[in-house]
Amino acid sequence: MSAAVLAAAALAVAAAVSWAGVSLFAEAAPRAAQPSAPPPAVKEEPAQARVSTLHEQATSAYHARLFVDDEGVVLITQTGFTTLRAGGTPEEHAVALGPVAARQGGSVVFWSAGKLRSLSLAGDGEQVLATVPRAPQQLLASGRHVAWIQTEPQNGSSIQTLSEGQVRVLHASEASISASILHGAAVYWVSGSGDGSWAIGRVGLDGQRPAFTRPRRGRLPAMLAAGRDGLYFYEGLQRGVRRLSFDLEQETTVLTQAVCSPIAVSNRVVCAQVGGVFDFPVSARAPRLLATERAGPITALAVTDERAYWVAESGDARLVLRSVALPP
Repeated sequence: MSAAVLAAAALAVAAAVSWAGVSLFAEAAPRAAQPSAPPPAVKEEPAQARVSTLHEQATSAYHARLFVDDEGVVLITQTGFTTLRAGGTPEEHAVALGPVAARQGGSVVFWSAGKLRSLSLAGDGEQVLATVPRAPQQLLASGRHVAWIQTEPQNGSSIQTLSEGQVRVLHASEASISASILHGAAVYWVSGSGDGSWAIGRVGLDGQRPAFTRPRRGRLPAMLAAGRDGLYFYEGLQRGVRRLSFDLEQETTVLTQAVCSPIAVSNRVVCAQVGGVFDFPVSARAPRLLATERAGPITALAVTDERAYWVAESGDARLVLRSVALPP
C-alpha cells in the first residue's frame, strides 16, 4: 500500500504508447513535402494532470473489479476488497470472495460454498441471499437488484436473478452470454452464436421478453459500458467505439481509429489500452491523452465526472490503483 504520487509532466501529445506495439491512435497519411515553405509552428498541448497512486496490493490485477461513485472507490479482488473514501486512507478487508463478486451500494455480493452472499463494506454483517449450487460465470449488481450469468453444462447459458428471495431464470440460450452488465432494471449482454455471428441482448428484471440487435459478424465486444444516453462498446480499430440506445434501436459511431479497451463512460468516454488512458469529451474532435501507464497492462477502468481510475498489473502478481483528474 502506498500513497506515492507520480508527477507526470510529459506533454499530452497523440503519440503511440503501447506495450505490444499497438498505436494509441492510427497513423495519419504522410503529407507531401514542401521544401520552400517555412516549418509550421508547433502548438504545445497542456501538461498532463498529476497522476495519483492510491493503492498497491500483492495480488494479480487480472481478476480485479473497480467501482466508483461520488462517495469513493471500491476495489474488489479474489482475496478481499479495499475501500477508499474521498480524502481518506485505504481500508483493506481480507475476505475469500472468489472470482465472482460485485459491489451493491453499501455491500459486496459474492458466491461461496453454494450460496449467494452479501457483506457490508464495513466488513461485517454477512448474509445469505440465496442458494446457488454452482458458481456463476459473472455476478451483476445495481441499486437493489442482483443478477448473474450461469453456464449450464449441457444447455448453454442463462441469466438469473432474485425475486422475493427466490431464484428466477430471465433468459436461457444455447448461445454464449458474455460482457454482461446490469443497468437500472435490465441486463444487457453480448450473445455469441456458433456460426460466428453475435448480437447485443436486453432483458428486463420484470420478466419482459428478451430483445436483440440485428446479428453481425466480426470482433465480439469484450465489455459493455453504460452511459447516460446508451450503451458503449469497442468493436475493433476500424469500427471503433459505438453507442447503442438502451432500447437497442439506434446505433452510432463515437470514435474510430483508436484502441479503447477497457472503456468507461460518465460525461465523456474514457478509454484505456496497455500503455495509457485517454478521454473523448462530447465537444472534442479528437481524443486527449490523460496519462501514461508504464507499470503494465490496464485491466480495469472506472470514471466519475471529475476523475478517472484504473488498475494496472505491475508485475509479479501485484496490482496498482491510480487516478487522474479529468480536464474540462
